[in-house]
Amino acid sequence: MAADLDLDLVFHDITPIPQDDGPQPVCGIDYARSYVKAMDYFRAVLRKDEHSERALDLTHVCLVHNPANYTTWHFRRQILATLTLESTATPVTTKYNIDRVKADLALTSKLGGANPKNYQIWYHRQSLLEELVKN
Repeated sequence: MAADLDLDLVFHDITPIPQDDGPQPVCGIDYARSYVKAMDYFRAVLRKDEHSERALDLTHVCLVHNPANYTTWHFRRQILATLTLESTATPVTTKYNIDRVKADLALTSKLGGANPKNYQIWYHRQSLLEELVKN
């Protein structure tokens, strides 16, 4: 399960990038340690532009903590598209693999249940489904 990832083990080859709030932050936010760690790895993976299964799993972890993070949803869609292209030897007719879309729709339903007005979740769902409808 992606939410149970041992981030230090899975990303042993990545140096986390801490959030830079400047030299004198006006008002620090007391994030959960698990969220800070996940986002530190996320920034590093994003900087490397790594589109892999482990990066997809990391976005899941980050989104469980904060389902309103647009950057995480956007990067997740990019990863899904890349993994779809890499997973087939035949020409791809859709941008996203249908099984991955189904899994992501389930994820958005789970995360959206507590956040029904979360624009980022709805936009992610819409983007996935629009690509499937095009083809």
